Amino acid sequence: MQRRELLKMGAVALGAARAGLSEEAAPVKKVRIDAYSRTLHWLRKPEEVAEACHQIGNTTIDLTVRAYPGHVQPEKAKTDLPPFVKTLLQNGITVTVLGADIVDDQTPYVEEMLGTASSLGIRFNWWRGFRFDYSKPYPPQLEVLKPRLEKLVKIQEKYGMKAMYHPQGGPMFDYLELIRNFDSRYVSLHFDTGHWMQISQSNMAAMIMMAAPYVGGFVWKDGVAERAEAPASAGRGGRGAGYNGWVTRQVPVGSGMVDFALAARTLKAIGFDGPTECQPEWTGLGGAEQGRDTLSLPRDTVLGLLKHDYETIHAALIAAGIA
Repeated sequence: MQRRELLKMGAVALGAARAGLSEEAAPVKKVRIDAYSRTLHWLRKPEEVAEACHQIGNTTIDLTVRAYPGHVQPEKAKTDLPPFVKTLLQNGITVTVLGADIVDDQTPYVEEMLGTASSLGIRFNWWRGFRFDYSKPYPPQLEVLKPRLEKLVKIQEKYGMKAMYHPQGGPMFDYLELIRNFDSRYVSLHFDTGHWMQISQSNMAAMIMMAAPYVGGFVWKDGVAERAEAPASAGRGGRGAGYNGWVTRQVPVGSGMVDFALAARTLKAIGFDGPTECQPEWTGLGGAEQGRDTLSLPRDTVLGLLKHDYETIHAALIAAGIA
């Protein structure tokens, strides 16, 4: 399928959603907002993490299984993940997503992580690391990546897990074209309003509609576009790649450009039934935005800021009738 066809399909789907047709066709499903445990690395015990989640408003969590300061290290997934998950559950918090740095079937401990997560009732996991070189022809790169993805999908199917590709730059359509020939029960996109932010909000809605069967999870971020003071480079810390002297900068949810009410209505229109989460990486969270294991701000200040992001998104979901 060519990009022109994808765009045409999205325009038709978006028009139907605006007319209310898609919303009538798709059953209304409640959408939850997970905590992102990377912002809680400064809390090491599951009981502490659970308490912070309740203060924010979350009852579910995306749990990092990554090198320290991840809450569970990949090489210890078999031994350390079950007690961490069970203790969270005993304290009222359900783990819904495995926040792991899985690239393909060659990722160290990939089967240990996915197998253990599956045995605990977790059904979603991060997947990232596939890159395109935009200075070279695009189709041949797709053909090189597909066999790697096929091997990963087989592992995902083995354990009944759905991989969500978490973007680190690059157009959504590239990844959509890569995964569209695979079973959406096992591979999907982790749609990120920060990485795929659009000046035209109708374009954002169209992207969601076009990718509908493959929108496995949804990430709530907000941002602004501004003139760069110096050459920008892609990376964490709240600032995106620069284009013609402009950069995007992440800001607290509700203070930037993203139309969350429209995003929530669009999720309703496609009958979205997956995990969502706020991923604050904007400067001002005392190190929590960088996943540090210590804070430079008072605990209550940080939790209050995280709670504001949660409540802003929750209000949009309520207004859309999906919370």
